[in-house]
Amino acid sequence: MTMTFSLHENFDFNGVDIYNEVASTSFNKRQSFTEEMHLFTEKMQIPKFKNHLDRPRLMEVLEKSSAQFGATLINGRAGTGKTALAAQFARKYKCVAWLSADSADSDWNIFSAYFSAALENKSKRRKIQKVTLNESTPNDTEISNLVENFLEHFCASATDKPSLIVLDDAHYIFDSEWFGAFFNSLLYSLSPESHLLILSRGAPPLPLWRLRSKQVLGVVDEKILAFDMDETRKLFRKYGHPPETASQAHAKSFGRISRLKALAETA
Repeated sequence: MTMTFSLHENFDFNGVDIYNEVASTSFNKRQSFTEEMHLFTEKMQIPKFKNHLDRPRLMEVLEKSSAQFGATLINGRAGTGKTALAAQFARKYKCVAWLSADSADSDWNIFSAYFSAALENKSKRRKIQKVTLNESTPNDTEISNLVENFLEHFCASATDKPSLIVLDDAHYIFDSEWFGAFFNSLLYSLSPESHLLILSRGAPPLPLWRLRSKQVLGVVDEKILAFDMDETRKLFRKYGHPPETASQAHAKSFGRISRLKALAETA
């Protein structure tokens, strides 16, 4: 006779939950190994921009957000000036951890290696790092413990000074199974002197309204990022164009910086 067991049922033998026991044993015995991984230093360095136009209006927005919230989400499509804005804001801090994510970072092992290296400021000192890789993703508790360990090394010599963590192109990791646990742990583990900037082309799969109502997350969207008329005139003046050219360009571009620069360069 053939006996079939369903994974949706728990069988109790002498008071032992067989299914949960097996699952727990399997998780605790998951295999891990150590190998050397090449870290691309440019992913952990603040980008530099030529012909950058200072935007005091947005600097004030970020300063107010960093004073009120633990983290700020800068959300906008490609070409809306998110990275340039964050790079300008980051230069106000002496202690900065910058990480530009890409599609490979959806793997926890890869992302955590880069993230810990960025927090330890290894972007200029080391290109090779030995990391322990696991065949499965850590659970929420393990991720929380790892994040706390990572943050212990962040600006350890300047704990009383303002510090900044920037995750650029974070939309590449939003769909990762570990992102929710990572973001929640990071958000609530930040010291009062630290601020988190998240740059993304879309909103994360999180209840943003709840985070905003709890005063833990500020949001800067495309409407705020868009150049106003005064900023557009300054930009076109920098390229040697008259004010009327700036007005026409602003109407065509809706204040989107990538389009404005293209118009200014070809006017």
